[in-house]
Amino acid sequence: MQVPENPSNNDIRDALINLQDLIGEVRNELRIELRSEIEDVRSDIRSLSDKVDRQDYKFDAYQKGTDGMVRMAVTIIIATATVVVIPSLSPAITALVNALTNTSL
Repeated sequence: MQVPENPSNNDIRDALINLQDLIGEVRNELRIELRSEIEDVRSDIRSLSDKVDRQDYKFDAYQKGTDGMVRMAVTIIIATATVVVIPSLSPAITALVNALTNTSL
């Protein structure tokens, strides 16, 4: 649009109306673009949230598995110690029980 040398009130009014229309179009385009960007950000946040939830689940499963292995190892150690220690103490315990039963009170 060309601005006349000596604009009249109608020319100024028309220019302002055109400017207002142009600003409205730009505003609408920005709204559409921003909505799209906001939706993309929301989608990314949901995706990250899902990944964090899966990582928490994996960590919990790993922790439970580790706890179970530690319990099993302790049980095996106790059972092995019992099998190794009790037979070697058995003669001493038998002698002690015989000594206590043979004494008179």
